Amino acid sequence: MSFFKKLTETVSKGVSTATEKAQQTVEITKLHSQIAGKRKEIERQYNEIGEAVYKAYLAGDLSKAESEVIPACQLIADKDREIDALEDRVRELRNEKECECGQRVPFQTRFCPACGKPFPEPAPAPAAEASADGELSVLSEEAAPERASQAIDIYPEDESADEAWSASRSVPAEDPAPSDPEPAPVKPVLHSCTACGAEMPEEARFCQDCGNPMYP
Repeated sequence: MSFFKKLTETVSKGVSTATEKAQQTVEITKLHSQIAGKRKEIERQYNEIGEAVYKAYLAGDLSKAESEVIPACQLIADKDREIDALEDRVRELRNEKECECGQRVPFQTRFCPACGKPFPEPAPAPAAEASADGELSVLSEEAAPERASQAIDIYPEDESADEAWSASRSVPAEDPAPSDPEPAPVKPVLHSCTACGAEMPEEARFCQDCGNPMYP
């Protein structure tokens, strides 16, 4: 394989990785924007509930506020569910989620290793809302390698030129100076679950796959 082909593959992989991270950042930013908008709507509903209750109090009959308070409370509950779904999506993009006990674990974990509580199935996130200023455009992952290839293919491919260039850059290797051997890396202590056989870290009190106690 020629030098330029190797360079093309290296650049394509780098562009693909950078594109994926950029897309992830853009999506997380949009999700946070949607969450902020829904929280503002919830705050507005709180204000309307308070105003309705106060007017009913002045009228001497709090039941008059019921027709305004109940729909507002239902809307708040809907917005809370939407926020939960959006936050689940953010954690999924970051490949993490948080248990009620405060333990953060990888997103695919089914049971909390600290308290053994099972994680519910993530709720589907609502479709992204289009902003008034338009959507940001990011180079797609499929187009990235092609764009990189086009950028590199401006040089004519010549095997003999590649070999001559490589030979001119070669430097005689020197004998390496003796050095002390590096200590072997310490392997983490793992324990196997007695129920499903999955390997868990030593500090895990419950299996992350089946929820079985690691230390009965």
